[in-house]
Parts: sequence; C-alpha cells; structure tokens
Amino acid sequence: MFRLLMSLLSVGLTIATVAAQVVGDTKATALLQQARAALGGDGRLAAVHALSCSGTFTRELDDRQLSGDLTIALEMPDKLLRTESMRPMGDFTIVSAVGLNGDALLRDQHAVNAPPGAMIRMPPPPTGDAEAQALRNARADMARTVLAFLLTSTPSFPLELSYAGEAEAADGRADVIDARGSGSFSVRLFLDRSTHRPLMLAYRGAAPQMRIVAQRGGPPAAGGHGDAGRGGIEPPTTPHIVDINLYLDDYKPVDGVWLPHHVSRSIDGKPAEEWTLSSFKVNPAFKPETFSTK
Repeated sequence: MFRLLMSLLSVGLTIATVAAQVVGDTKATALLQQARAALGGDGRLAAVHALSCSGTFTRELDDRQLSGDLTIALEMPDKLLRTESMRPMGDFTIVSAVGLNGDALLRDQHAVNAPPGAMIRMPPPPTGDAEAQALRNARADMARTVLAFLLTSTPSFPLELSYAGEAEAADGRADVIDARGSGSFSVRLFLDRSTHRPLMLAYRGAAPQMRIVAQRGGPPAAGGHGDAGRGGIEPPTTPHIVDINLYLDDYKPVDGVWLPHHVSRSIDGKPAEEWTLSSFKVNPAFKPETFSTK
C-alpha cells in the first residue's frame, strides 16, 4: 500500500475539465458519496460530532529520530487540539499542544524531567497579522483533519469540490478530488479505486520547524550569553512553504465508522513522520477544560 501511495506522486494526473459547484460537481459528489459509504455510510458519519484518538509517533529531525506519545481531540465545528509528548534525551520530555477553540489559538509547550540547564526557547505569541495567519493555519489544519477522517467539512469552513481526474501507478489507481475553501485553502484528496477509502491528502503548507540544541560549557560571563551546558528546542525561523502529503491506511471499524489507524507524512518529498493510533473514541464527552492550554 505504501508503495502505491508513493508511486502516485510520481505519475501525472488525467485532469478532467469540469466546473466546481457550491457543493461539488456531479463526479466529485458521486465519488465522495461512494467513499463515505465505505467509511460507514452517511448516517453514521453525520452522527459523529467529536473524535479522540491516542497513540505514538516517530519523527525524523535532522540526523536523529524522535518518538513520543500523541493525542488528538476534535469537536465540531471548530475545536481541535493535538498534544505530543516527545522524549529527545532520556527521560527529558517536551510536551507540546497546538490547536484552536473557535477564534482562539491554543498553544503551549513545557518540559518534564528536564536535566540541569535544559531550556526550551519559544517565540512570543503571534500578534497582529501573524496571529491572524496562525489562526488561518489552525483552521486549515482542522479542515484537513475533518476531511481526512470523516470526508466532510464544517459549517464554519465549507469546502467546494471538483473532480481532478485519476492517478495511475503500476500497482493501483486512485480517484482524485480537489477541495477548496476560504482564502487560499486547497487540498487534493486521493481515493482508493478498490476500497474507495481515502489514501492520501496532498497540499502546500509551511514545513514544521524544530531543532534540538545542546550546549555545553561553563556558566555565562557577566552580561553575556555564555555556553551554559544547556539543551532544548530552538524557535522556528521564517516559514518555508513546501509540498506536504498525508497518507492514511490500516483502517479499522470504531462504532461502525472505519478510521485510519496509521498515518504518515512526507514533507518536500521526504518521509517525515508516522503516527500509530491505537485507540479511537467516537463522540467522547470532553471535559470543559479539554480545549484549553491552561
């Protein structure tokens, strides 16, 4: 399956010249209905207003591989929180949470079992235009998550669909749908022609930025920065827009809804991370403080 997904990236699409309508052209709508039936049917999917999942992740970072625990909480129409607990060195754990709650960005990072001198350097919270862009990015992330898992959109972020053609590879085919939304939002959805389930989402976005740094030496000189035996995460620099592909497989039924239990992502054509999701809950009762980083 993974070979099929990767090979789809290296072949051209047969693009169909069709006009997109408000809820999608005829071909796109028919394909989406077929795919929703493969995930459990319109009735079951329409009844899903919240999802939670947990598992583990591995991530390629420079010359090392990081791993940790992952949880995702999603509640319609506009709440999403992804929390990662990453262990870069021994028991030193960095907990990161990102998401949104309506018009509010959720953002937090802190350390557990930090060794002496370890630190995490983060940029200040975005303000002005940067805050508005960060909120748009968070809404786009939620729209992609809802589309990938449930093949739908939310009233707060409707999508316009159009048929984009067919991708062919030596070991399989995929039907392709373009989904466009507010602003410059655009994602290409690949549906397996045999199972009709989502195989991949392809889009342009900012490459995740993180660097683990370790500094050793004596304490800083008075008035200086020194080299104080510290380690941690450097703050991001100017975003770099690249091609990002999200691959979905290992579907299993959860309360009648088929959900992907393995998710992987490539960034700029290179494998970047994998999620192994061991537990899903459909329509969990979230606590009021769930969508908060306080």
